[in-house]
Amino acid sequence: MTLSEQLAQWRNWLARLDAPVAPALLPGADRTAIGAALGPTVPPAVLDWFTWCDGVGHQPGQTIGDTYAIPGYWPISLRDAVEVKPIHADPDDPLLAEHWIPLLENGSSDLYVAVWSDGTEPAVASIMPEYGPASVEFDSIPQMVAVFNACFARSAYFLDDEGQLDVDDDRYAEIYQEIVGRHPDRDDDEDL
Repeated sequence: MTLSEQLAQWRNWLARLDAPVAPALLPGADRTAIGAALGPTVPPAVLDWFTWCDGVGHQPGQTIGDTYAIPGYWPISLRDAVEVKPIHADPDDPLLAEHWIPLLENGSSDLYVAVWSDGTEPAVASIMPEYGPASVEFDSIPQMVAVFNACFARSAYFLDDEGQLDVDDDRYAEIYQEIVGRHPDRDDDEDL
């Protein structure tokens, strides 16, 4: 399955669950605009990501939980990704020194970011400033989306009693282990 197909499947899971974010996901950005914002060497997976979704539209009465495309996070717009990047840039952190861009954000300063070297497939790192330097959480963007889709398919991601996306941490850890091949490094009380 291509990354574009995986991303479409993710959007379908959100619609099928009737997640509040489903109708608010914005169409993707134009490839020319992405290239202009991120440069000519942007990896194809990053192009696919931003052509899939360019953030979440604001709706009247929307809460932060209404924007979640996975528990705790929503797709960041290209414009916001470019604006947020300098805030987290760290020349002493090899993951955040050069080629990277935010993909998902939450209500604080936590991000999932694509990180890459020239000519390499981007990995996905999590930035959680309160827990130390960025760390690679997924080996690729397709792997991350495969975990998300499996979480929806196996009810690790679900709507809680208030209609917000939530996570069954044990199921998430099982799915992550199966797909990624290692145990997630996060604490059990954090959103995944």
